[in-house]
Amino acid sequence: MKRAFIIGVIFLLLIGLSLGNSLKIKNDETVYVLLDYDGKAKKVDLVNWIEVQGQGGFEIVKDARYIKNPDLYSEDVKMDFTKDKIRFYGNVKEVKNIYYKAEVNRKLPLEFKFTYKYNGKVASPKEFLGKSGNLDIEIYIKPIEDLPFRIVMSTEFPSDDLILRNPEDFMVMVLGKTVRVTGFTYPIPDGKIILSLKSNKLKVPDITFTALPSLPPLDLSTGEKLKEFYNGLEGFLMLNQAHQKILKGILESLEKNTLSIPQEFLTLPFTLMSYQNKAYFISDSLKTYPKSFNNLYEFIKSKAEGSKEEDWKKALSLAEEVKKEIEENNMSDDVKKIGDFLADLNFQSKKAMDLLSASLEGLQKMEELLNTILYGGEIEGKKLPGLVDVEKNMKKSKDTLKSNLMELEKGEKKLKEWENKLKDYNFAGRIEGAKSIVRFYFKLKEMK
Repeated sequence: MKRAFIIGVIFLLLIGLSLGNSLKIKNDETVYVLLDYDGKAKKVDLVNWIEVQGQGGFEIVKDARYIKNPDLYSEDVKMDFTKDKIRFYGNVKEVKNIYYKAEVNRKLPLEFKFTYKYNGKVASPKEFLGKSGNLDIEIYIKPIEDLPFRIVMSTEFPSDDLILRNPEDFMVMVLGKTVRVTGFTYPIPDGKIILSLKSNKLKVPDITFTALPSLPPLDLSTGEKLKEFYNGLEGFLMLNQAHQKILKGILESLEKNTLSIPQEFLTLPFTLMSYQNKAYFISDSLKTYPKSFNNLYEFIKSKAEGSKEEDWKKALSLAEEVKKEIEENNMSDDVKKIGDFLADLNFQSKKAMDLLSASLEGLQKMEELLNTILYGGEIEGKKLPGLVDVEKNMKKSKDTLKSNLMELEKGEKKLKEWENKLKDYNFAGRIEGAKSIVRFYFKLKEMK
């Protein structure tokens, strides 16, 4: 039992020692670059802060292929420097900060180029320093590595010395007689900043560029919305095509079953009116006919009574029979009834004709409207595209959108690559297992 207890205590001590030797390391690199008047690097220095968290002894090895002449500024830390390795070792209790400075011999990830325009013409500093006029300092920035940088340009100068001619391009703060100017850019694939100054005694102020490896502030959710819109566009196209098919079917049906009015039907009301008028004329004639026949009867009667000829007597007898039949006959009324019937028929035919004409006109208008919806046209003076034109435009938009989505996918892929590079990006040298942070300060010193 006692032996088991001792073994347990030793085991716990071993665990404690193991945990105590677990270190967290942060590799913070600040690179200072002194620029010449044309933007070329004159000197590159590194200030490296290495933070060690943990308990106990430590040994840190950093890749030193690009480092020259390191100077250590931390106490209680030993440093060994060889051709391609730099080693730090000592003891840590909670936190140990290691600072050293060195020269860096490595190609910078950014390239600067300065162009000076004095009163609108390209000039070298010696041609305008101390003179009166306008000065445009054009700063061209281009990444050399496939990595995004957020660059902040800052400068300040006395307001009595210089006047900023393009304040709209910068964030400007006036602190008493000092003007502080700040500008931002993401040089993807490159960037350009123009600082326009005016003075009676021109100079180039100190200009500092802070460059941080950083992803550009892009909202990728827009890409997802575009993809959703693109997918929805396909469904809308299918719906458009379905509507076209329906409309074409209706129009085809109208064309095959076009109603027409026979010529006989078109003239029927006029024919009926003609017969109606004839019937009324006959009826009126029949009404006057007994009077006319009576005159004839009286003439025959006078001749028969004054004559001994047998023919006149026979004619009178026949006339009396006809006269009796005429007086008893209602043919005039019957013919009038026929005329009235024809009048009613004429009225009904007109109503039928008007109704059918209205129906045909409605069908024609409906056909015109369907054609306008399908092929485009004018409604109330406004030109409207038809479903056919909409389909063509949508297909063009879909092709354009597809191309844009492909470019967007390339951009998303590039952002992912940059994100992976930034997770482990270092400039002056890698420390195994350490989290690295890098910042660059490019400085153009004042010229006057």
